[in-house]
Amino acid sequence: MGVFTETVVPIFGNILATAMLLSPFPAVLRLRQTGKLGDVNPLPYPMTCINGAGWIAYGYATANPYIFPANITGFLAGMFFTTTAFSCATRKLQDMIAALLIAGSGYFIMLGLISCFGLSQESSQRMWGTSAVVILMCYYVVPLSTMVAIVRTRNAASIYLPLAATAIANGTMWTIYGFAVKDINLWLPNLFGAIIGTLQLVLRLLYGAGSDSNDPVAARGDEEAAAAFTIVHKASEAPQVETRLDSSSNLLIPGLEGSSGRRIGSGGRGEPRPSVDGGNTGTNTTMIPTTITTLTSSNTNGVATVSVSSGTTS
Repeated sequence: MGVFTETVVPIFGNILATAMLLSPFPAVLRLRQTGKLGDVNPLPYPMTCINGAGWIAYGYATANPYIFPANITGFLAGMFFTTTAFSCATRKLQDMIAALLIAGSGYFIMLGLISCFGLSQESSQRMWGTSAVVILMCYYVVPLSTMVAIVRTRNAASIYLPLAATAIANGTMWTIYGFAVKDINLWLPNLFGAIIGTLQLVLRLLYGAGSDSNDPVAARGDEEAAAAFTIVHKASEAPQVETRLDSSSNLLIPGLEGSSGRRIGSGGRGEPRPSVDGGNTGTNTTMIPTTITTLTSSNTNGVATVSVSSGTTS
C-alpha cells in the first residue's frame, strides 16, 4: 500500500497535473488564429506561471522529485498561454496580467532573500510550503472570478470543461499522496482544488455554454442589427417598387406610354388603331382585363396571324 500511494499515485498525479495544466492549449491556439478572447478568461494563465514557480521552489526546499515534472511543464506552458492571451486582451486585462506577473516576480525574489539570509532549512521549507499552498488555492479560485457573471447571465461558457475535469482527478491524486506522506502542504490545497473543480463542472452542466437571450446587451444588439437590415433592405427595394407602381399607373390610363416607352395600341408600335371598313383586311384587338399581354390578330387574304405585345390594361 505504501509503494502504491507514495510512488504510483504521485506518478499518475504528475500525468493528470500535466494534462490539467496543458488543457487550455486548444483554446490558446484558437486565440492565436482569431486574435479575439471571446469567452476565454485569461487571468488563470499568469497564475499558472506563478503557481508553477511556487511549487518548483518548494521542490527545491524539500528535494522531492515528484514535485518537479508537472510544475516545470506548467510554468513553461503558462508563459506561452500568458503571452498569447496578452496580445488578444483589452487594455484593462493587459494591465491585470502585467500586474500579476510583476507582483509574482517580486514576491518570489522577496521570499528567496528571506530564505537565504533569515531562515533555517526547516523554517525555509515551511515558508515555501505555505507559499505554494496559498498560490495554488488562488490558482483554483481565479477561474471562478466570473462567478457573478455566470449566475447572472446563466452562461458558463467561460468555464473550460477539460480543465475542470482534470482538476478534479489531479486534486484527488495529490490529496491521496499528501495523506500518505503526511504533508499538509500537498493534501490541503489539492483537496480544495478537487472541490473547486467539482463546483465548476456543476456550473457548466447546469448553465451550459449557450448565449443568453435575456441579456439586455445582446438583445439590444440583435434589435439594432435587425433595424439596420430592414433599412438596407427597404432602401434596396424602394426604386424597384416605385418603378413598378409608376409603370402600372401609366398603363391603366389609355393613351399614355407604358414602361417600354410606346403607346398602347395595335401591335404595340405607337400607331393609331385602324378602323374596320368592311374590306378584306380587318384588325381586331382583344383587351384582356388584369393581364400584362395584348393579343392582336390580323386576317389578310385568308391568312390569320397572331402577334403578342407587352402591356398592361384593365
